[in-house]
Amino acid sequence: GPLIHPDRHGVGVPHPWHPGAERTRWRFGQVGRALHAVITSGLKTACDARPTIAPDEAKRAERSRFTNRTPSFRAERSRRGVSAVEVVVILAILGTFALFLMMALPRQRETGRLASCRNNLMHVGCALALYDMRTGQLPTVPEPGTSGPQVGRSPLQALLDELSVTDLTAVNDPRDAPAKHPNPPRGERRVRGFLCPSDPLATASFRPAPISYRATTGAAPDGRDGAFAPGRRVSLAMIEASDGLGYTAAFAERLVGDGQSGPGLGNYAVTSGPVPATGCPAPDPSSWRGDAGASWLASDWRSTLYNHVEPPGASPSCLSGDGRTASMRATSGHSEGVNVLICDGSVRTMTPRIDPKLWREWAAFPGPTSVSLPNPERKE
Repeated sequence: GPLIHPDRHGVGVPHPWHPGAERTRWRFGQVGRALHAVITSGLKTACDARPTIAPDEAKRAERSRFTNRTPSFRAERSRRGVSAVEVVVILAILGTFALFLMMALPRQRETGRLASCRNNLMHVGCALALYDMRTGQLPTVPEPGTSGPQVGRSPLQALLDELSVTDLTAVNDPRDAPAKHPNPPRGERRVRGFLCPSDPLATASFRPAPISYRATTGAAPDGRDGAFAPGRRVSLAMIEASDGLGYTAAFAERLVGDGQSGPGLGNYAVTSGPVPATGCPAPDPSSWRGDAGASWLASDWRSTLYNHVEPPGASPSCLSGDGRTASMRATSGHSEGVNVLICDGSVRTMTPRIDPKLWREWAAFPGPTSVSLPNPERKE
């Protein structure tokens, strides 16, 4: 029989060399063309049955695949706006931020004023060191009295006169004096660096020569055991040999009086007798004076001296009628406490909560007793 040869589909066909092979290939070709025609006709019919979509409609349909879903939270919020609850929350946040800002600004200003006050006292400390180096002692305070302005110079006036400067702001080195002024002004005037910026009464304009810084006379009402005790000659070397420069107070700040005859943190009361060692007695309402710190030239308890009889920052302060004893507290407008200049040139802030015994020890030191010095001005 004829040789059978399988084709590529595995169908047995006559061998191509067989005489019936040509006829077989023709029959398969007919079948293939018929199948192709049927498939092509069916696809064309299906495409014709599909509705025609315009190009713009096709684009919109494509976008709708993503936009016709359930709206997201962001898209929904963008359509509905901001709710009342969200407005309240935003306003609360902004209000809290503004509150913290308003609280921080005054604190920053007070920090700057505190630094300026400490800097003023540091200048005084450098001037004291220069004065001691030139004269061998600190400025001597005359004995207190009752008849108006005291004889002699106040400690700050002595510093200005000795260094021949208009103020102490240029005194920055305790071993190098600034250039002398050829003709420094005299008399009552406002001196830069003598006023604490935290005391509004000191910076007011109704006083001709106000002063915020005072020299300490000691821990007793009569002021006999401090660096600037009336009539006492003291040098820095003596202080260093006794209690040490770093443990002895020299100056401190005190608020200026308000000019009124009534109680006030800067005011003082006048007592009929000597001030006791325990502090001020209950003041009479009519005994208040508001002229404290009126002039840096006056060498007395009213303006340029203070003591450590009672802790700082409290009221009242008092002065005996004869002007010889007092309990003149250190006070300030700083919330942190009172700035105190130490004899070594440093400045420390001491709070009203300091132990009274420790506060008195900062002012008193053993040394020579006071002598009568009606006029302690050094002769040139």
